[in-house]
Amino acid sequence: MFIVATQDPNTRRQSEGAESGAAAWGSLLPIDAGLTQAEADRQLATYLAGVQAGEPLCIRAHGNDEEIGDAEAGAKDWGWTYKKLARMLATHLTATPSVVLIRSCAEKVTNFPTRMAVRLESDWPGANHLDGVAIYGYNLPVNISTPVPSPEQLTKNVQIQPVVVSL
Repeated sequence: MFIVATQDPNTRRQSEGAESGAAAWGSLLPIDAGLTQAEADRQLATYLAGVQAGEPLCIRAHGNDEEIGDAEAGAKDWGWTYKKLARMLATHLTATPSVVLIRSCAEKVTNFPTRMAVRLESDWPGANHLDGVAIYGYNLPVNISTPVPSPEQLTKNVQIQPVVVSL
């Protein structure tokens, strides 16, 4: 499953293109542009609940080490902190995905997915469906036109670091 969690029209359009790499992840599910944050939260929760056991999950958005979503921080822009997304994965994602990729930029090697995994391990020990799941994330800004690697190619991309959830 490939979830687009930004309203940015360029990112949304690029994700739909054949050259984006999104097809390797299964269904392309953009969160409906124009929703409020609460509505986007509900739609993301519904998408996460639809992930099947063994299915790869990619969430694409703008981001940094603390938050993913829209590039700006205006009143109508979306944002999910690593704490909030960890909670959503623990409570709405009920099947065990094969792998998770957060396709957003990061500032350091200690990036958004690493912070999210630590939060899961610290605050959601009952989220056994995530035990042993590798969550990958970028440690540098990535050009919008750079294709998303397939789930099988994640270990071969030097810009991507994994963290394995250990509950």
